[in-house]
Amino acid sequence: MMSPRKAGSKIRKILVGVDGSEKSISALKWAAELASQNGAHVYVLTVWQTPFPTVELIAIGLNLDITQLNERPSRIAQYRLDKVVHAVYGTTRPEGVTCFIDEGYPGLILVDKSREMDLLVLGNRGHSPIVETFLGSVSMHALAHADCPVVIVKE
Repeated sequence: MMSPRKAGSKIRKILVGVDGSEKSISALKWAAELASQNGAHVYVLTVWQTPFPTVELIAIGLNLDITQLNERPSRIAQYRLDKVVHAVYGTTRPEGVTCFIDEGYPGLILVDKSREMDLLVLGNRGHSPIVETFLGSVSMHALAHADCPVVIVKE
């Protein structure tokens, strides 16, 4: 188990979860500004998941190549990542920015990656309370379970 972070600790590694939305662009802008002020490294992450597990079962039943089914979601994830990074940094990504894509449930992946980070930054999606109750929230999951401080950017 990690030791608790102390207030005022140097921020060296910032993880920003992005999904291609304007809210995630705001989150990355906020994190980029903080990183430039502190000399921190920014890790930009987007996560994709197969929408329905039954798709994989159908593919197995039809002898389809599952990798073909997963190509489209991973390409969409790459597009979302590129869109957000381009909106913040333009065509030339500065040193100190690493982008990556992972597969799985976004909340779990963010919490797992938070173990190696000093700060996790997310945009606020702004769902209604009813939607949040039924669908859950990646932000709420990260707030409850992350191993580092979490900032939710509401812009």
